[in-house]
Amino acid sequence: MNYIVQAVILVYFVGMFALGILGEQRTKNTADYYVAGRQVNGFFAGIVYTTSLVSAGALVGWVSQTWQWGLYFIYAASAVTVATFLCWWLLGRKLCTCSRDLNLFTVPDFLEKRFESRTARLIASLLIITFSVPLLVTQFAAIGILFNVTTGLSYSAAVICFGIIVFLYVSFGGYYAVVYTDVAQGILILLGVIILLTASVHRVGPSPQLQYQQIFPHGFISWPDANSPITPSFLVAFILLTFFGALGGPNYIRGFYSIRNRRAFRQGFTITVFIVVVLEICIVLLGLYGRIIFPEIDTADNVVYYMIQSLLPPLLAGIALAGLSAAVMSTVDSLLIQCASTVENDILTKTFRLGLSERRRVSIARATVAIIGGICVFWGLNPPEYLAFLMYPAWGALGLSFAWVFFLGLYWRRFNKAGALHGHLFYYFRCVECPRESFGHLSHSNGAACLGTGHSYCDLAYTPTPCRDPLSLLRPLQSPLIGDFFIFLLDISVQSDIIKISSIRSDFNDRKNPHQ
Repeated sequence: MNYIVQAVILVYFVGMFALGILGEQRTKNTADYYVAGRQVNGFFAGIVYTTSLVSAGALVGWVSQTWQWGLYFIYAASAVTVATFLCWWLLGRKLCTCSRDLNLFTVPDFLEKRFESRTARLIASLLIITFSVPLLVTQFAAIGILFNVTTGLSYSAAVICFGIIVFLYVSFGGYYAVVYTDVAQGILILLGVIILLTASVHRVGPSPQLQYQQIFPHGFISWPDANSPITPSFLVAFILLTFFGALGGPNYIRGFYSIRNRRAFRQGFTITVFIVVVLEICIVLLGLYGRIIFPEIDTADNVVYYMIQSLLPPLLAGIALAGLSAAVMSTVDSLLIQCASTVENDILTKTFRLGLSERRRVSIARATVAIIGGICVFWGLNPPEYLAFLMYPAWGALGLSFAWVFFLGLYWRRFNKAGALHGHLFYYFRCVECPRESFGHLSHSNGAACLGTGHSYCDLAYTPTPCRDPLSLLRPLQSPLIGDFFIFLLDISVQSDIIKISSIRSDFNDRKNPHQ
């Protein structure tokens, strides 16, 4: 491995650790540890939100999918942009106000205040932990593969070293450390993507349409056809999955709790949408240029690594690798602080009513980061075969189930505790069932089952709920048609997860048994 690349990566890790120490110095109580004292400005809030959204799955996985599919992957990228805009526009402003007025620290905090139910808090907490762990493991696996392919460092060593650095700065610095490191990492992500795209344009030229059409004519179309690598139904399922996954993941939503004021919110809104649009365009262009530069490679997931190795000098290659590492680390730290706050604040302190001092609460949160992180590293050293298939419904579950609880809770007066609990449990069991079905036969009765459950959800949600103090802050709309529409989307999105998982499994079996 080139010593310059080693030096750049080392400086990056040392810098993240130093920012974690700075965050620890500002952490005095639980409000500092969980929401940075609600003092995050707009610039920081926008970058933190974006870096939590953009993981290794976006930078590496989406470039490889654009390489495989072609130009029409832009629809999936656009779905993420639209979902991000809707999340900030419809949820962000209200949650900034509610979190400050009701002293909210976590997503389950909102659920208990809105539905006046500790059961809703507990179920939401269990869902967050259940689906966050697989996402954490996939990030650790991604960083192991990244450094193994690009630097020759062993997979196990990369996973362990990366885990130790993240655990240290998150456990001691809390959300202040997450904010400081994510801002630095967001700048690195943008810088790395722009450097790699500039090198690609320099190699191929600014107008690659003719070259691309000659190399991959089936990708130079606006919608998949019979000769495309994927079917139209698969693309629709993937678009729905990416849309709902980005619409309201709890690790994104809780970032609204830390924003300082309305002016900071408006600044963060603008910065987030701008950065997401720029990144999505760059990711699609990298996939298209990658197809021209490397028309035939062994594994599509390695196209980014090959581009870094072949197009960039050592110093710039180190910066690009640091950007990829930042995409992983920024997602991991937001998930870790979310799990810590869920265990300490929502389960131990608020659900079981343990009388803990401020100092004791912060100590438990730090221990939780270390314990959950250790479990994820241990699992990431030997990830099971089905983990990749579990990641898709896990991401969709976190985004969809919590997004609709927030949307309906904020905008629909008649949405109540029974509807929220039923929706959470329904989507949990459907997402647990999706991977199992994908390994067997896809049942035609799933559509009817989802439709029936959706109608039950709607019936329960129609039950009136008393309008008490928290509701007076939310100013909900009163049209039940909104609920019908959301339930319809819920049914569609669950089926999209099943289609996605089944298609992935079918493709995996075809590659595993090519002669069958």
